[in-house]
Amino acid sequence: MQNLSAQQINRLMRQHHKTIRGIAQQWNLTMKRVRHVRAYGVSGEPFVRDWLEIIGTPTNSK
Repeated sequence: MQNLSAQQINRLMRQHHKTIRGIAQQWNLTMKRVRHVRAYGVSGEPFVRDWLEIIGTPTNSK
């Protein structure tokens, strides 16, 4: 998979009960970066893999 659209990321975040703040804190990202990804999506296989891991990882572990 080469890209994730903004709609796909939003849907996955809702399905996995992830919040912008929660992802930012757990993965040491800025909330601005998480919002940008939610608005525009990501492209490139390494970035897609990273975001699938970020969204799919349970909140208490990293």
